[in-house]
Amino acid sequence: MTMPARYPAAIIALHWLMAALIIVLWAVGLVMEELPKGDLRGQVFGMHKAFGVVVLALLAVRLSWRAATTAPELPGSMPPLEQAMARLGHLGLYVLMVALPVSGILMSQSGGRPVSVFGPVLPTLVAKDDALHEVFEAAHAIGGWLLAAVLVAHVVAALRHRFILRDDIMQRMLPERK
Repeated sequence: MTMPARYPAAIIALHWLMAALIIVLWAVGLVMEELPKGDLRGQVFGMHKAFGVVVLALLAVRLSWRAATTAPELPGSMPPLEQAMARLGHLGLYVLMVALPVSGILMSQSGGRPVSVFGPVLPTLVAKDDALHEVFEAAHAIGGWLLAAVLVAHVVAALRHRFILRDDIMQRMLPERK
């Protein structure tokens, strides 16, 4: 089987859509606790939860694609340590993209609050439990900062390839030029 040189257009679009959603969710997550109690705060929390679930659903699509197809290989010119770091970084991104929405859902539900996704309410996975709520709240906060760190490393690595090494690795995840 020949290895594709780049990702398909749909996966590229999904990558950039998820990146934008995750960055916005992270930024909103930083400030929403500071909002005064009231309708706006409730709406912001509701949207944060709903779009967090959307990210989880989009990730399921991405993971299904990864399981069913072969991703482009890393260039053979890339040193083995750098290849290992790239694989570890991608694994970290995927783990955190699962952990953040799941911990957010469980945090909300263990705090006695349902998770609504633009109307429909998710099934309750955990009953109200203050001690458990604190655990999920801490996991969600720590996971958010870990995701930010891994994302920054991912972006720095991509920019290094683009502007310092001047190789074509970033082309695999950019729209094809005609």
